[in-house]
Amino acid sequence: MRVNSSKTVISLFVSVIFLLPFSRYTELPLLILSLYGIYGLVKQSDKLIKMPQFKILSIVFASYFFMIFISAFDSYWQEKSFTVALASLRFYLAGIALLLYVDKKDIPWLFKLVTLLTLFWTIDALIQYFVGYDIIGRASYEGRLNGIFGEHHVKLGPLLALSLPIVMIAMRKLSSSVRWLSVLLIIVVIILSGTRSAWIMMLFTLAAYWFHHVKQRRWQLLLKTSIVAGILVSALWVFSPDFQQRINRSLAIFSSSESAIDFALADRLSIWETSLNMIKQHPINGVGAHAFRKAYPDYAEVDDVWQAKQGVAMHAHHWILEVLTDTGIIGLIIVFFALYKLFDFIKTNYHRHYSWAFQIALISAFLPITSTYSIFASFWSICIWFFGMGLILSSQKNA
Repeated sequence: MRVNSSKTVISLFVSVIFLLPFSRYTELPLLILSLYGIYGLVKQSDKLIKMPQFKILSIVFASYFFMIFISAFDSYWQEKSFTVALASLRFYLAGIALLLYVDKKDIPWLFKLVTLLTLFWTIDALIQYFVGYDIIGRASYEGRLNGIFGEHHVKLGPLLALSLPIVMIAMRKLSSSVRWLSVLLIIVVIILSGTRSAWIMMLFTLAAYWFHHVKQRRWQLLLKTSIVAGILVSALWVFSPDFQQRINRSLAIFSSSESAIDFALADRLSIWETSLNMIKQHPINGVGAHAFRKAYPDYAEVDDVWQAKQGVAMHAHHWILEVLTDTGIIGLIIVFFALYKLFDFIKTNYHRHYSWAFQIALISAFLPITSTYSIFASFWSICIWFFGMGLILSSQKNA
């Protein structure tokens, strides 16, 4: 078994998110990387053990694995919880392959590929907005712009928001007009995606970039950006009824009516109430990782809106609530321990540009004021793994 060049391995790595719109196909490059990881673990264990990146990867993975594994013993859906735990091994093995076979000199190649993919998704989504279908014939989600992810998923906005800091760093040496136009188009698509969590993640990234990277004429740039933002939002308000609708729905959060607030939060109040009921009954290790949907009917209130629709909520729609609900206090302690160890490692192996980009992406995924996807489900766990591994790979001095 021969492992190809560093750039080939990076290309496999990026193909994991390239294939996210095509469901289970994304598992193929993950499988290949996992096989490389097994090969490297057998053949180069001595080299691996000496790598500081391997230590932090092992700590973070062990944390994720054990929080799931411990919760599985009395899970409402034991088969699912144990399956999620075992399936997470692929992240660890694929991570080992990346540590062994990616040359730090090729980190810029990683940034270029992510940038090209992000711009491709952006242009594809804009085509969908004006034509009705994207370049492979996929229609958008009703009331949202979702590009290549198609009409049944609202995933484009959060993924573009995660990729935005990588794009901003990758394009920092290009002309200002190219940078402005590229970032502006990505911002437009994130806004048109209608995913408010993606809006918050995007604003966080822009603010972080301004504080960290803009050193000269900071206030002039902020003024220009504010003017452009004002014009952009005004134009979207006039020409996009869907954008108007999302803003009007969001403004209902300021109402004193509980029903209006629940409307603004897309019926999440009942989900959070049910989640709290589960936490009260299972505070130590939760109802089981990814078992939320199975436990839901037993803890939902009589007038629960999701039960009234003959359905259940799939997850808690907030990562802290999800960790507490699914894995309990044990899980939350483990998560904070893993994040502490990861960012402590980054602090001592920090690259001003490369570490910053993936760090901001990862922080935005864990912002406590957003409602995103389940960290135990395939899509979001792959996203977190990708940007987390990107952070570990790029956090090498002189990378």
